[in-house]
Amino acid sequence: MRRLAEGGERHVLVRFQRAPSAHEQELWRAAGVELGHALGAGAFFARVDPGALAGRAERLGGLIDVRELALERKLHPTLLAGETPSWTVVSLDERGEPTVAVYVLLQEDVALERGDALLRELGGSSFDLLESLNGIVAFVPRSRLQALATSDLVAWVEPAMPKMDSVSMPAAAAPLNDSNRALTQANTLQGAPYNLDGSGVSVMVYDGGTARATHADFGGRVTVRDASGMIDHATHVSGTVGGSGASSGGTFRGMAPGVTIESYGFEYDGIGIFLFTNPGDFEDDYDEAINVFGADLANNSIGTNTEPNGFFCHLQGDYGVMCSLIDGVVRGSLGAPIRVLWANGNERQGSRCDVEGFGDYYSAAPPATAKNHITVGALNSNDDSMTSFSSWGPTDDGRLKPDISAPGCQAGGDGGVTSPTAASDVSTAAFCGTSMASPTTCGLSALILEDWRVQFGAPDPLNSTLKVLLAHTAVDLGNVGPDFQTGYGSVRAQACVDFMRLGQFVEDTLAETGAYLRWTVSVAPATSVLRLTLAWDDAPALPNVLGSLVNDLDLFVRDPLGNRHHVWTLDPANPSAAAVRTQVDRRNNIEQVLVNSPIAGTWTVELRGHDVPEGPQLFSLASSHAFTAVPHVRISFPSALPSVLTPGVTTPVIARIVGVSDTLVGGSPTLHVRYAGASYLALPMSALGGDLFQANLPPAVCTANPEFYFSAQGATSGIATHPAAAPSEVLDAFVATVTTVFTDDFQADLGWTVANTAVTDGAWARGTPGGVGERCDPQNSFGGSGLCFVTGLGVTADLDGGPTRLTSPLFDLSASGEYVASYARWYVNDDYDIDRMQVEVSNNNGTSWTLVESVDNNAGDGGWVETSFVVNALVAPTNQVRVRLSVTDNPNDSVTEGGLDAFRIERRTCAALPDCNANGILDSDDTASGRSSDFNSNSVPDECELVFTPPNKPLQGAGPTIPAPPMTAP
Repeated sequence: MRRLAEGGERHVLVRFQRAPSAHEQELWRAAGVELGHALGAGAFFARVDPGALAGRAERLGGLIDVRELALERKLHPTLLAGETPSWTVVSLDERGEPTVAVYVLLQEDVALERGDALLRELGGSSFDLLESLNGIVAFVPRSRLQALATSDLVAWVEPAMPKMDSVSMPAAAAPLNDSNRALTQANTLQGAPYNLDGSGVSVMVYDGGTARATHADFGGRVTVRDASGMIDHATHVSGTVGGSGASSGGTFRGMAPGVTIESYGFEYDGIGIFLFTNPGDFEDDYDEAINVFGADLANNSIGTNTEPNGFFCHLQGDYGVMCSLIDGVVRGSLGAPIRVLWANGNERQGSRCDVEGFGDYYSAAPPATAKNHITVGALNSNDDSMTSFSSWGPTDDGRLKPDISAPGCQAGGDGGVTSPTAASDVSTAAFCGTSMASPTTCGLSALILEDWRVQFGAPDPLNSTLKVLLAHTAVDLGNVGPDFQTGYGSVRAQACVDFMRLGQFVEDTLAETGAYLRWTVSVAPATSVLRLTLAWDDAPALPNVLGSLVNDLDLFVRDPLGNRHHVWTLDPANPSAAAVRTQVDRRNNIEQVLVNSPIAGTWTVELRGHDVPEGPQLFSLASSHAFTAVPHVRISFPSALPSVLTPGVTTPVIARIVGVSDTLVGGSPTLHVRYAGASYLALPMSALGGDLFQANLPPAVCTANPEFYFSAQGATSGIATHPAAAPSEVLDAFVATVTTVFTDDFQADLGWTVANTAVTDGAWARGTPGGVGERCDPQNSFGGSGLCFVTGLGVTADLDGGPTRLTSPLFDLSASGEYVASYARWYVNDDYDIDRMQVEVSNNNGTSWTLVESVDNNAGDGGWVETSFVVNALVAPTNQVRVRLSVTDNPNDSVTEGGLDAFRIERRTCAALPDCNANGILDSDDTASGRSSDFNSNSVPDECELVFTPPNKPLQGAGPTIPAPPMTAP
């Protein structure tokens, strides 16, 4: 804990024994440790505010390690080794130094504007924003990349990915969409009694360009949405998804000839010696397709083509920024989730990148290496055999690729997939590739989605549900079980729809680490196979660590004798070996248990959150046999539970309590609470309606150390608690009052003064920043309110000479309590020399000053930075407190700028309140609630005072009652 308090406000790497729950993360935030990106295995990036720790963190357990963020944790190994991928070079200066394109991920709490300012300070610029990832596509001088990665604002820097392009190859010009339809059972679904054609389903096709919307096979159902340019590949892919076959008498129709298609292409503006991928285009196009045009599905027959293009072989298997972006989009980072299909790539066209020692394995290239999209390998449509080009897994962190496979070529015969091209409104051609397998699967998915809406209505299935349905009903190929060549096998659409109609699947959530759900499955004698398939759309990972799984769920299946049956796992160190069923899976977000000849009886299925730092986690689970939820009571919360209680104030808490396959026993919902280590009080919760119940945390005093948990009883399942291990594991809160003593957004003059020594230009001034970044100045105030204090106010001015000193008005901090001053500062010095911004505090009206911080530029922080300090830790609070900021450019040999905004002083107190019985609860609440008697109605518990009691009523808290002497006549 000491390491957290050392140093100033900064980002560090913390590791816990287990991932903290959402409530525990709030407690850490209240203690001055704000958890950011989850890195897996209990690790997080975290922002530490030593000024807010104030001893609270000592109460919180589970922290096992704190580390500063070393450069090698934040800079991609290629860049760290001094290499410069050619495709990242966007320009050369007069000395021959390249400016390169990189992806920069900022820490979660850092605004994009601060990242942009940092880039400009380093001589770079922002090319595009990745808003859903809090990242930037940046152009940076190669020599400044280490300074960029070292900045506390930055979480990760990696070279831009090579330009994505279509992943297909020409084939003999002969028909094949007809054999694709036959193999995958699309023909059956298009005919009676199914009569599915994808009507009502909107498909986004994101490709290397756009489709020929006027082609006869589209009949006005394709709309071009950007200016990337019409190409054959996008037209062909769109036709495989949903062409009508009008130009061929229906022979070459696609899988879902009734869908509408939104056609987008990867756009590049031509900057650079070589081409790189701008993920911002992907984000913008998906944002529009989802939120403006209502796309339900997306096909992406696009990739980096690492092997044929001669790119670095180590790209194969990588999980990078583009993969993280895709994983977030699938989950709903742009506002709504979407089902995404992605071609697994054609990297087995050559052997140049067979460098791992496993031949064609490890050949999947980004962005097919993301977790959540449904990646599709390519098979030959005539016999389900493996093609000569389809990429194989695993990824570098050992995950399965592809997820499934589908026809994308043909061995012998016509030798390709025939669909429309852009040559004319009736032209067709035959191509091979995973580019053909992916739209085949996307079109099948449109048929599945159309039927889902008939069977189940809204909402549409999760992406993970679509993945589960396709994998659960696929035909196993090659080695038994999933493999790194074909995934879970060859897709079959009719089998998928027939299974889906049984309804033997569930979509649900696990809230946090340790949470679990259980079901039972009844297996009849002579059953051949029991199969359960699980998938979840995982939280996006950061590329900083090898191992992209963030939320790890475990599927437990036990037979009637109590024997556990494990999921399939593959060995990345022996990728050609068959899958085994001997252990848990710690890599993948799709798992399957398959039991051959299962014994008859009742089987138990349990899903448990092994490690869920980014909960709640939605999941999808399918079963070959009908399964029933084990009766249980589920306790959840519609809003965050309180982490800080105001002393002396009652705090309501609301829980959602539901009986699942069970009936909630009336009157059983209970809030259990104890303060100061006393015995737990059981407080009945009142029904609010709609499965909501409320109770109040009693008014706490400063020494309360509140602990609480919830319980409820099911008629069948019995008592359930939250947390599940309560009372061994409970919820906590702090007790404190926070009041604002002073706040200034500088929209009015509140008495700050400026004093200058040897300043020739650019002294502190209050105004609206007018710069455009040319002189390292802020372009906007921190809070967006308009005005702030800056040096060098003006477009081209900066500070010359100095120091220029900005001094606060006088603050009266003489009342008892802890005082925390917080503010946003801007400081830039383009020469990284001896000049500094100094922040000081005085408790004697400026007679003497104590240093708070000396801000240099060596770490390249730049931009607006929020920080704080505890006044009491530096000087004794008095009624004569001032704060001042000094900035110097002396000697005048650099561009130096400072800024101040959002200044605030808060007082943190916990006033002593009456708690005579030391139970942590306000005395008046003890008596009002009836927990303590109060014979004389003075709001003081009787156990705390000697009181008169009538005959035969014992005296509370004062030993036995002494009888009065008998009365005698005078």
